[in-house]
Amino acid sequence: MRVAVCGLGRMGSAFADVLVAEGHGVTVWNRTPGRGVAGTAVAESPAAAAGAAEVVVVMVLDGPAAREVLFGPDGVARGAAVADASGGGTVVVNASTVGPGEARALAAEAAGAGLRYVEAPVLGSVPAVRAATLTVLVGGEDSDVAAALPVLRAWSHAGQVRHTGEVGTASALKLVANLGLGVVAAGLRDAVALGQELGLAREAVLDVLADGHFGRLVAAKRERLDKGDYGGADFTLGALAKDLGLMLAAGGPLPLPVVEAAAGAVRAGVERGGGDSDIAVLGA
Repeated sequence: MRVAVCGLGRMGSAFADVLVAEGHGVTVWNRTPGRGVAGTAVAESPAAAAGAAEVVVVMVLDGPAAREVLFGPDGVARGAAVADASGGGTVVVNASTVGPGEARALAAEAAGAGLRYVEAPVLGSVPAVRAATLTVLVGGEDSDVAAALPVLRAWSHAGQVRHTGEVGTASALKLVANLGLGVVAAGLRDAVALGQELGLAREAVLDVLADGHFGRLVAAKRERLDKGDYGGADFTLGALAKDLGLMLAAGGPLPLPVVEAAAGAVRAGVERGGGDSDIAVLGA
């Protein structure tokens, strides 16, 4: 299958790598020039990447960035967006984490441009992509999801591709899943800080937390926490701050005081300059 991947951050690059290994013909584009992935062709614009593609994968930070790639003109030269080059029937797979309302708006705009829109936020990070163990949450029309499956299954041999329903449902479920991560990550910060205040050895604190309710996160981040190495993030603090903001916006008038507190702790970390650091920096 001919696939375009727009956005070569850590996840986008891993997506492209795996698709090449699966035998797909892959063209890539990245907003910052100079990035590429072995075995792919590098395009100068989203339109050039999408021109001959059957499926266009978008993996960028948020909804506004995804819209720019798909439709321009903000941040993308007029005539250079995906919708400017794709013929009718091109399938767009947006793997970016966006709000449910944003997802529905993007799908409506895509339909107006003759594109078939599938949302596919994922649960897992780069190691899960490379091991093909991601859980892929998929929202969209049955026929569009079926057309995207060869791409989605490349990332999820041993995981699962879960068709959640219409566009918006997968984005909503991704926020629910990341709510748990955000709250636990912020709680880790407080637990480590309390241990320090009580004069406990950091190693003992992390050992006890690893055996308790924080176990999954501490196990995943223990090497980073022990070494104090928060670069080359699996999931950045800035991205978590964005996701927590999406949760609060999606909740509307619903009180979410724990999420509010977690969002405040994460925002404080970003304001201290940790936006590009792995979320494990909360336990620093």
